[in-house]
Amino acid sequence: MSLRIFAQRSKRFTPLLAAPAALLLNQGQAKAVLTYNIFESAGNVVVQTSGSLNLTGATPNGISGCSANGAIRSDLAVVCSGPSNILPQYGILGPASFNGTVVIVPASSVSGITASFFAAVNGFVIDSTYVSNTPIVSSATFNGTTLAKLGFTTTGLIGTWTLNGTSESIQVILGAPTAATAAPLPLLGAGAAFGWSRRLRKRIAAPLITPPQA
Repeated sequence: MSLRIFAQRSKRFTPLLAAPAALLLNQGQAKAVLTYNIFESAGNVVVQTSGSLNLTGATPNGISGCSANGAIRSDLAVVCSGPSNILPQYGILGPASFNGTVVIVPASSVSGITASFFAAVNGFVIDSTYVSNTPIVSSATFNGTTLAKLGFTTTGLIGTWTLNGTSESIQVILGAPTAATAAPLPLLGAGAAFGWSRRLRKRIAAPLITPPQA
């Protein structure tokens, strides 16, 4: 087969190579989620905030913030992690309570950036230096208490909120965070697909050596 004919036929496979990679990438482009994990550790209760948010489309509707460094109000679905700050508030939609009755404030210690939400008034605040889609890392530790003392009697997901103007979600989970994986499977698959198509294209582009004719 001549190089010209081979190259012409190989062009037919280009869409077939691109389609699996595009499909895998689309599977990996899920909406961002910010998670508040509330769990017991070494005789204390810890709030660990992790994930990311895309604030594109979210519009501040006022200002708010916690009056202390770190707080939990199970009766009003309030969780404050990171330092106390008064910041622009974004609207959220979801449950207005954790079905508890306990207030605990302030935290014994905090770390990271301010990331707090107040479901009873449909508000969420994040440090003003936060850049969309970058990791959010924040925490608050309450020494010498338990989840039961905070009025929590179950574990698992206890609420999900949507950031107004976006498809982004905020969720609260009673339980320690799970170990993060190195990369989502769809992205790993997409990388493999791109690598395979790239190698095939190199073969197509390489000149064919025709054996000497007798």
